[in-house]
Amino acid sequence: MPNIYETDDYKKMAEQIKRDIQQDQQSELKEKMREGVAYYGYQHDILKLRLFYYDNEGVMHEEKNRSNIRIAHPFFAEQVDQKVQYLLSNPIEYKTDDENLKEELKYYTDENFQLILESLVEGASIKRHEFLYYYVNQDGRLSFAIAEAEKVIEIYDDKGLLSNYVRYYKDKIEKDGKVVTITKAEVWRKNDTVFFVQDGANKEFKLDETIIVNPQPHWLVRDEQGRLYGKGFDRLPFLKLENNGNKKTDLEPIKDLVDDYDIMACALSNNLVDFDHPIYAVRGYPGDDLDKLVTNLRTRKTIGVDGEKGGIDVKTVDIPVAARDTKLRIDKENIYKFGMAFDSTQVGDGNITNVVIKSRYSLLDLKCNKIESRLRKLLREVLRLIVDDINSRTGKAYDANSIDIIITRDTTFNEKEVAEIEKIKEDTKQVKIAYLLTVAHKLNDESVLKMLCETLDLDFDEVQQALLTQDYEIGDLDDDDI
Repeated sequence: MPNIYETDDYKKMAEQIKRDIQQDQQSELKEKMREGVAYYGYQHDILKLRLFYYDNEGVMHEEKNRSNIRIAHPFFAEQVDQKVQYLLSNPIEYKTDDENLKEELKYYTDENFQLILESLVEGASIKRHEFLYYYVNQDGRLSFAIAEAEKVIEIYDDKGLLSNYVRYYKDKIEKDGKVVTITKAEVWRKNDTVFFVQDGANKEFKLDETIIVNPQPHWLVRDEQGRLYGKGFDRLPFLKLENNGNKKTDLEPIKDLVDDYDIMACALSNNLVDFDHPIYAVRGYPGDDLDKLVTNLRTRKTIGVDGEKGGIDVKTVDIPVAARDTKLRIDKENIYKFGMAFDSTQVGDGNITNVVIKSRYSLLDLKCNKIESRLRKLLREVLRLIVDDINSRTGKAYDANSIDIIITRDTTFNEKEVAEIEKIKEDTKQVKIAYLLTVAHKLNDESVLKMLCETLDLDFDEVQQALLTQDYEIGDLDDDDI
């Protein structure tokens, strides 16, 4: 019987994995993902900026004497965090009328699952899409985790259908007394996962011999006698959340604007550093060289000049602060506008009503709408998986469609204005009630009751039934009971 680690099928699979990973790392998609991750971590292009000049011989040199302040302004990180927290700061609710199902759901939809969803939305915003994968934990229940999109490859067959996933990542191991970094890869198929590791010497992939069962079923358990049993899900255990219909990151619409803002702001800082002192134009200086002139100006504050032709003119440079400030303001407005985000620094005319607040959140609402519809679709699939897992364990027949998904966005509002509006509503009710009581003698009892119920937001039929029951019970009493 041939050794599984030497069969041609797995050798071909290992060779294909190497090619897939090389192509994936060079793809435009993964370049955009890495770019998004970098900007979310404040690693903007401005940090790579270098200054150069040409000397009299036409040779280019790097400028070492001029100021080169490099500051990354984290608009993108703020907007991603703002989007995630606006959408998910209130935990998602999963409502069902079945109390037993509600109790079962609590195990799956706990605080950890909420954090996973936040990471999922965050990752999709940064990298165009993010993956959620599921597995069976040590308790024998279905669990979920994030598979970072930049480390996952979707593999399609000749018919254009998704056939499997390849997940690859770096890992550190100890070898010959040294810690070395190696690349591991996993090929996820419908019923099992094949584990590979890259050989450090020739960079070729081979089956990972440290995995006891390889290929390994999606669900692997050991019974009381120590025997291993496993089965597959009969489907690829990955769910994909896309950021929007255009399959773009949240960085792409604003990257050029953020870069321009970084350059403008840093250029202003550089100007202030480089031109914070006057320039001296010296005529007839009798000294030996320019360095001595500068030294005398800095230390002794005096220099000697030729008596007849010598002199010194003090020049200052006017930095175009107003123009740069205007440019920075325009860039900032466009960053929030095209980033569809909420700008908390807006003050307007100082009249911050709830209508104004709602209008400032309108773009953020539109952006969140795009991903919320996709998140709901993914959550519906997650609930089907969870309910199937519950049914298989309990022998029940719960229906995932009976569960409502409630996502409540948290918006800042003017509490004083809300209180004033509520007070006006209550005062208006009191006026209406007083007027009804004034004219009640001109109307029949049923009409008065209907109008009172409408004013107090009560159900007319329920109130009428209660009154009839009360009249009946009172009329049914004996004289001895009164």
